[in-house]
Amino acid sequence: MNNIIAIAKNTFRETIRDRILYGILAFALLFLLSTVLFGSISLGEDIKIIKDLGLAGIYIFSIIITIFIGTSLIYKEIEKRTLYIIFSKPVSASQFILGKFLGLMSGIKMIVLLMVAVYLAVVYFNGGGFDYLALYSIVLLLFELAIFIALTILFSVFTSPLAATIYSIIILYIGHSLTMLHKAGEKSGGEVQKWLADIIYYLLPNLEKFNLRNSVVHGLAPDPGQIIYPIIYAVFYTAILLYLANLAIRKRDL
Repeated sequence: MNNIIAIAKNTFRETIRDRILYGILAFALLFLLSTVLFGSISLGEDIKIIKDLGLAGIYIFSIIITIFIGTSLIYKEIEKRTLYIIFSKPVSASQFILGKFLGLMSGIKMIVLLMVAVYLAVVYFNGGGFDYLALYSIVLLLFELAIFIALTILFSVFTSPLAATIYSIIILYIGHSLTMLHKAGEKSGGEVQKWLADIIYYLLPNLEKFNLRNSVVHGLAPDPGQIIYPIIYAVFYTAILLYLANLAIRKRDL
C-alpha cells in the first residue's frame, strides 16, 4: 500500500507541474468566462446557453487534458528507462499501474473541480443561482474520465503518445456513437453485420451512458438509475482496463 501511495503522490506532482497543462487550463477557464458573451447575444436564453456551453467546455477540456497527460504517462518512464529503476525495488506491476492511475485521477479531478467552480460562479453571477443539477453531470464525467485514464494508461504501455492519442480519439468517437452503430448493424439485415455490431457494442466502452448534459441544462433531474448504473459500469470497466495494463507491462522485457 505504501508503494501505491508513493507512486500516486509522485504522479500527482508530475501532473500539476506540467507547464503545457497550465496553458490548456488557462484556455479552458477563458472559454468558461466567455460563455457570458455568447449568452448575452442569445434571445432570452442566456442562462441556458451559458450552461450548455459551460458543461460542454468542461467535458471537452477534461478529455483533452486526460488524453494529453495519460498517453505519455508510462511511455516516458519506459523511454527514460526509469521503469527499470522502479522495478528493481520491491514494487509490483500492479502497484505501479494502480499508483499511476490514482495519481493521475487525483490531478485530473482537481483540474475538473477548478473548472466547475468557475462554471458555477459564472452561472450564479448571471442570475442562474446555484446549478446543483450540473453536479450530477460532473460526477458522471469524473467516472467517464476514470475509464479514459485507465484506457490511456493501457495504450501508453505498448505504443507511442501519438498513436495512443489517435486510438483514444477513435474510441471517444465510437464510445459516444455505440447505440447508433448498434442499431445500424441490426437494421442492416446481414448476420455478419449484426455479429460485428454486437461485438463492438459490448466490447468498447459506452460513453454515452455518462452524458447528462442535455438533461441538466433543461432542468431535468436524473433518475437514481441514471447515476448508479453508469458508476457501477465505470468501476468494472476501469478495473478491466487496469488489469489489462498490468498484464501488458508484465510482458514487456524489463
